Amino acid sequence: MALNRNHSEGGGVIVNNSENVLMTYDHIEITFSDIEPMPDAFKGTKKGSVFLTPYRVIFVSKGKDAMQSFMMPFYLLKDCEIKQPVFGANYIKGTVKAEAGGM
Repeated sequence: MALNRNHSEGGGVIVNNSENVLMTYDHIEITFSDIEPMPDAFKGTKKGSVFLTPYRVIFVSKGKDAMQSFMMPFYLLKDCEIKQPVFGANYIKGTVKAEAGGM
């Protein structure tokens, strides 16, 4: 995972030359839990867009926030579940392992 390394000043996403964006979803909310101690950049609910590439998921937030982008490579995602509650929005829940030097 990496924080604030995959966004452009104009609000877009930066990907490597060898990958392309497969899908984009707007109006996404992301929250973090079970982090001790919780850094300020991870506190609260973040709103923005998600970009899916063949290798990773990149979240780019809207507005001015300590977290401008958050990248999650697929090999660091664990225990992912897709939840579809009867009353409420669908969501994905899982664990992202920190990569050495990624933050």
